[in-house]
Amino acid sequence: MPWSERISFALRQVLDRGRGLSGFLSRLSVVGLTLAVAILLAVLSVMNGFEREMRERILGVVPHVSIHGFADLEAWNQLQADAQRTEGITGAGLFYERDLLAVQGVRVTAAKMLGVTAPVWQRWETWSKPSKLALQAGEVVLGVGMAQRLGVEIGDKLSVIVPGDTFRFETLPATVALHVVALIDSGTELDEALMLADFEYTATLLGDELTATGLALQLQQLFDAPETRWHFARTLPPSFYVTDWTLRHGNLYAAIRLSRDLVTLLLLSIIAVAAFNVVSSLVLVVIDRRGFIAMLQAMGASRQDILWIFLLQGLWIGVLGASVGLVLGLGLAQLIPALASALEWFMGGKLLNTDVYPLNFLPIGVRAGDALWLWCASVLLCLVAAIVPARRAMHVPVAQALANQ
Repeated sequence: MPWSERISFALRQVLDRGRGLSGFLSRLSVVGLTLAVAILLAVLSVMNGFEREMRERILGVVPHVSIHGFADLEAWNQLQADAQRTEGITGAGLFYERDLLAVQGVRVTAAKMLGVTAPVWQRWETWSKPSKLALQAGEVVLGVGMAQRLGVEIGDKLSVIVPGDTFRFETLPATVALHVVALIDSGTELDEALMLADFEYTATLLGDELTATGLALQLQQLFDAPETRWHFARTLPPSFYVTDWTLRHGNLYAAIRLSRDLVTLLLLSIIAVAAFNVVSSLVLVVIDRRGFIAMLQAMGASRQDILWIFLLQGLWIGVLGASVGLVLGLGLAQLIPALASALEWFMGGKLLNTDVYPLNFLPIGVRAGDALWLWCASVLLCLVAAIVPARRAMHVPVAQALANQ
């Protein structure tokens, strides 16, 4: 029997619109596989989106490596210059951290004001609303979460209580009025405690000598951070200490990756169940179509032809189910943000809270590689599942099958 006839017979078995058992089981197998593939692709898209947004929104603005310590401005400038000449480092910027209390009416919250230089501010400026090219003395930029807690908006005045230097008793606490000029809305947990100001203004807020408290480094390769941290930790004097993003946010990133892998394994098992449902379906098809098999053999079809017809039937179930499932999954993935928004409107609150989750929205990231391996895995599983029914079909006795018709 030519291959074209084998393929045609197998496809007709899958697309059989008759009311018989075999046609119903074939369609049921295709539908089950379609739903499994669609759900897996949609869930993978959400997990990919979380991983991408983690890289772009959180790891795109926080320092990949941070150097903290006590030194004069000249030493910090020299360290910055050395870092910029180090291979693999794409950016270096000084910053000054200052603990304070933010006060707005009866609302008080502890905060850490971060005085940033131009290289550091450029990374945050992407999420600034409205956009600001540079910060001026007396201006402050808040994360939207902190602004909501304090009840302030753009254009408001914000009072901050700055504690004095505990090592120098002549420096007393001071109350300073700042002008809120922009908000940072990155959609991440960083918005909850963010307060940015000009570097020189923050460092000299109490009349102190201009210096820095840290140096922020951005790397070309994100996962080189631990190696870079150890490089500076070995070479810097004991008055400095070095951290990197894996110490602050590494557990969160690892949790997202682990969740993605676990969800993939879980849903792959669902696809495996749907694919091996083809075994029982095709076995029942063989029983239901014994007369058809016997007629093919009586017309000259060999056992090898029967074997290939049922193997190809399993293959067609995999191809159709996986293909339709990918299209349905892509559509479902694109609808997820709208469905989440509708659910938030119905519930009257945020579906994701940054107190618990790293993001306050459901991101989507469809990867062609995921779709390809998912399609191939589904088709292969269906082909393997068809082996047992196909071997059973090739051994159907012709005389007995014709006698039972």
